[in-house]
Amino acid sequence: MKSTAMLLAAAAAAVATVTTAPADAAGRDSASRRAVAARPAQPQAPLGGAVELYSQLGTVSTNGALSSQFSSSSGAPYDSEGADDFVVPAAGWRISTVEFAAFVGNGTTGAFPTVGNVRIYANAAGVPGTTVCNYPSVTVAYNTSTQIATVNLPGVCDLTAAGTYWITYQPIYDFGASGGDYYWNLSTPQAGAIGQWRNPGDGFESGCTAWSPNTSCGFTQPDYAFRLLGQVLPVSLQSFGID
Repeated sequence: MKSTAMLLAAAAAAVATVTTAPADAAGRDSASRRAVAARPAQPQAPLGGAVELYSQLGTVSTNGALSSQFSSSSGAPYDSEGADDFVVPAAGWRISTVEFAAFVGNGTTGAFPTVGNVRIYANAAGVPGTTVCNYPSVTVAYNTSTQIATVNLPGVCDLTAAGTYWITYQPIYDFGASGGDYYWNLSTPQAGAIGQWRNPGDGFESGCTAWSPNTSCGFTQPDYAFRLLGQVLPVSLQSFGID
C-alpha cells in the first residue's frame, strides 16, 4: 500500500504531518495529496424547475473533503467516501436530481470529472447501512461558475418510508492523468447526525477504514454540502404502518 504524504488538514492554518510517498503511476510524486482542501465561497446555483426537498447548500464551508473513486488500481488505497444524512417525512420523497458543492483542488489540471457514483443508504444506528438506491458511474454536470456538480438520476429514488437516510457522492477519475484531486465541500453547522467518512484502504493513514465521524478523521466541519430535488410522493406510493 502506498503511504500518504499528508494526514488530513482541515484548513490553511491546520498543522500537517509530512511523510515520504512514492511516485504514482504517472511518475508524479504523490506527496502533495490531501484528503481536505479549501476553496473560496461560491454563489448558490439557481433552483430551476424542480421542487427542493432538502438542502445544505446554504451552509457550505470553504473546505472540502476527498470523496472519490480512482479509476487506476494504483489509486485504490485512496478510494474514499463521505456521507451525510437527511430525514424523509411521512409523505415520502421521490428524488430525481442531486446537487453537490464541489471544487477542483489546487494544482489539478484536469476538468471536473463527468462520471461519479451516487448512493443513498438506509440508516443503521447513526451511520450508513443498507444501500437503498445505487447509481454507479452516473453522468455528472459541473458548473464552473457556481461550483455545483449536478446529477440527474437515471432512475428516480423513491423513499416511501419516513426516517433518516444517507447520501454519498464520489467523482471517478485517474489521479495520475488529472494532476490532482476534486473535493466535496464540507458544511457547518451540523444538521442532524454528524457526517461520516471512510477510506477502506487507509491510504491517508487516518485509521477511518469504516464509517467514522468527520471530526474523528481530521475534518473540522461536521457535514457535507448537497441538495435534493424531486417530488413529494403521491398517496398511492406512500408507506403506511398498521397498528
